[in-house]
Amino acid sequence: MRLIVRLRRFARAASGLAALEFALLAPMMLTLLFGSVETIDALGANRRVQNVAASLADVVARDNSVTDDEITGLWAAIDLLMFPEGGTDVGVAISSISIDEDLETEVVWSRANNEDYEPPEVTVPEGVLRAGTSVIVAQVTYRYNSPISFLIGDLGFDMSHTVYRRSRLVDPIPCEWDGCS
Repeated sequence: MRLIVRLRRFARAASGLAALEFALLAPMMLTLLFGSVETIDALGANRRVQNVAASLADVVARDNSVTDDEITGLWAAIDLLMFPEGGTDVGVAISSISIDEDLETEVVWSRANNEDYEPPEVTVPEGVLRAGTSVIVAQVTYRYNSPISFLIGDLGFDMSHTVYRRSRLVDPIPCEWDGCS
């Protein structure tokens, strides 16, 4: 009987209920908040990686020829295009690919923004090139690091994007720098 009375008294007691609810819900709410921030930041960084690839390929595809100064200017533009992430963790390679009459691809020239950057092998999907044409290929990779890594540890991952653009004026676009290859 005493046990039943105590249980009824415990069930009617409301003091501390808000604190208990907060203690149960706060971890889930904080996880949801930080997860949302992380997701939005990663999606924004991925959009900027795609923008860098598309912008660089488009600029080169509009040229009659590509000089060393133009390429240097493109590398400087990466910082602006990747803002606020910055361009130091971005690896970029721009290549001119041609296809001969036997549908064999050949790299006419290629440049990377960092001597240590090894771009992935250039593969041109079927239907992008026709015999006797060329395409500009921009390959961009970025190591994404979480803004909340101080809480959850390093969960960084690589983002990459490849863009193909047809030359608008000359085919293929020649390069004009020492050791052009």
